[in-house]
Amino acid sequence: MKNQSNTNLKSTLAIPLAMVIILIPFSLLIGWNMASMVVFWFVLIPLVSHLIPRKAFKSANPMKESIIGLTIFYALMTFMIYEHTEFLHLMMISFVVNLLVVFFIKLDKKVNREFVG
Repeated sequence: MKNQSNTNLKSTLAIPLAMVIILIPFSLLIGWNMASMVVFWFVLIPLVSHLIPRKAFKSANPMKESIIGLTIFYALMTFMIYEHTEFLHLMMISFVVNLLVVFFIKLDKKVNREFVG
């Protein structure tokens, strides 16, 4: 049980770390405009938050870890960009959308598993 808790904790903390690792080169190489913000916040973030627990840590319940990891990442980002209101608004919208995306991915996998199995 303790080994499972350590794996869950590692998986949860790996999500914000992976997002920061992606954020830095993305920000420095591409820069921020509306298109790059939409790609980063609405495509890369949910993809990373879903794939890290599932692929890297072989988690049995990646939804819980994804939601906690997303919340940690968005909390850190809120403190970093709270002065830039247009970025903050887009980021908060993407937080809600990404939580829904993670939820619907889990729901879709559950429905497909029940339908096929």
